Amino acid sequence: MENHDSVVMAWEVLTDEEAIEAAIEKHGKDPTTSVAYCAFEGSGSRDGPEYRFWFDLFLKLVKEAHVGWARY
Repeated sequence: MENHDSVVMAWEVLTDEEAIEAAIEKHGKDPTTSVAYCAFEGSGSRDGPEYRFWFDLFLKLVKEAHVGWARY
């Protein structure tokens, strides 16, 4: 079932990399910021699966950036 109110169409079938690319295409920012904007747009229902998808992806990116920084 397709939701026309989705932040990004067909978000359910995107890999993390595809979702990041779609977020950047939509918002034209760096990956973390673009994904954060998508989570914010999908925050109408914080229990909703789309919001969780974008928020979880945002957390992965933040953690990756932080861990990467800590290694050096």
